[in-house]
Amino acid sequence: MEISRRTDYALRILLDLARSDAEPISVRTIAGRQDVPYAFARGIGRELVSAGLAESSRGVNGGLVLARDPGDISMLEVVEAMQGPISCAVCTSDPGWCSRMGGCSVHRVWTGADEMLKEYLGSKSLGGLLESEGGR
Repeated sequence: MEISRRTDYALRILLDLARSDAEPISVRTIAGRQDVPYAFARGIGRELVSAGLAESSRGVNGGLVLARDPGDISMLEVVEAMQGPISCAVCTSDPGWCSRMGGCSVHRVWTGADEMLKEYLGSKSLGGLLESEGGR
């Protein structure tokens, strides 16, 4: 599994929002601060709102804010919101893909890797990332 640039940008956007103390920030401002192309940031912002990770408001003082406390948003949620379910191999996300399902010893390894990655990313929150950088 590879973390996409879109997912990396989403995490940077969310961390920027987490530092804002619940004040709405315009997507243009975040894009500039995080060096994310504006059009890309707008699309990511919509996806984050759809996933329930951010909320948006319109108007002069509008923008994005986190939908929940940073400590309650896991990296797993962000990755899955941007890329879909975690999967190291096609056979772990599509059981009909391989004719060897059920008797394949390698499938068990990929399934275990998926579970370990989900557990690890699920244990890391935006709040924890902020704490590790001294931001909170």
